[in-house]
Amino acid sequence: MNTTLVSAVSSKPKFMSTKGRIGRVRLLAWTLALAVATISGLVVLSGVYSAMPSILVGRLVIAGLLIVQILTMLPVIQRLHDLNWSGWFCWLGLIPWIGLVFVLILVLMPGSRADNRFGPVPVPNSTLEGILACLWPLLILGFIGIAAL
Repeated sequence: MNTTLVSAVSSKPKFMSTKGRIGRVRLLAWTLALAVATISGLVVLSGVYSAMPSILVGRLVIAGLLIVQILTMLPVIQRLHDLNWSGWFCWLGLIPWIGLVFVLILVLMPGSRADNRFGPVPVPNSTLEGILACLWPLLILGFIGIAAL
């Protein structure tokens, strides 16, 4: 395939934006990066927990998780755009049980192969994004292992 043609008709994704489109692999990679950052922040916060008043720690955790939820919705909106759906459907992810089905749809359903109303086809994924996307099952199995202990 001619790479100049691909770069001319593809759009480079914007990491924290509601504009543009991203594919399944990029969604998994970006949400994994957010998950790792969140877990790291919680570990750091737990390390300084004893030096801070518990009410302050609770408020920091709630504020941090709210920020992470908003940041997670941004790549979900771009993924919805790749499916040619409105970004407002991202709110479905917050509904219990329906949110699980919604996430499966985002991960399993292929995006539009041609330009759509939200922009041109996204550029191909980088190797790093592919590796990060493949690490999701390991993170999930790690959480299951920790919960089993």
